[in-house]
Amino acid sequence: MKGAILFSTTNAASLNIMRHLEQDWKWKKKSDTLYSFSACAKEDCCSGVEARGFDKSIIEIEPPADMISGPRQIDYFLYASTHKSESGLPALTAHVPGNWNAADFGGSPRTLNTAYACKLKQILQFLAEGARAHKLDWPINMEVDHHGPTPDGGNKALLFVEIGSGLEQWENEVAGKVVAEAMMKALFRPTPPAPVYFGIGGGHYAPKFTHVMLDSEKAVGHVLPKYHAASFDEHMLRQAMEKTVEKVEGALVDWKGLGKEERERVVALLEKEGVPYKRA
Repeated sequence: MKGAILFSTTNAASLNIMRHLEQDWKWKKKSDTLYSFSACAKEDCCSGVEARGFDKSIIEIEPPADMISGPRQIDYFLYASTHKSESGLPALTAHVPGNWNAADFGGSPRTLNTAYACKLKQILQFLAEGARAHKLDWPINMEVDHHGPTPDGGNKALLFVEIGSGLEQWENEVAGKVVAEAMMKALFRPTPPAPVYFGIGGGHYAPKFTHVMLDSEKAVGHVLPKYHAASFDEHMLRQAMEKTVEKVEGALVDWKGLGKEERERVVALLEKEGVPYKRA
């Protein structure tokens, strides 16, 4: 599967990451909104990869039409992005964008994107490896699905790779280096297969599923957090199972990451729809 990078020219982390792709990995900057890299000497080599920039918020950027069909067709998109939090604590994060309920930060309500769980697992592992190698003592977190974009009819996998959580971190040179390196490796190295699951429960930073991604043989694509369990229904369950590149084996339920009523409701729905589940 072929990937590409999307970035915002108004996003501090985007610009930091792109600068390191240019400096550390010799990507060619053709303009402020276009970078390219080819693994062979020819400029038009079939192994070439592009990064496209747009003068808008990162959560408003949708994959360009010429990259989702035709001879330049891309299978998945990596978004070079900021991560924001009220705490402002340093972190490197990655997740699938989409909305379990209202679209408070872009995209469409109750709409998920296509997840590429094994690629997300690989990126998180590369972030962790890079942070250790470059002595960046920041947490590595998988986040739950949240925010836009959710392109109409979009069947391409979208993955956000982020530097958090404030301006000091967004412009941190080591963080930019680590994320650029993780993206570079993810784009050009084969994606190891893994059994794929849909994650349910826990908080926004999904500690249980971060552990699954970093320390187990399993992969998780979509993650439903505890705070959206009350509105979870058959429609959203089908999206979580069907909008994934890989076959989804079933659900992993963070048993302690749900209240008793939430857990009973989720389990009843999984059983009704015939979706196997395991305790995470």
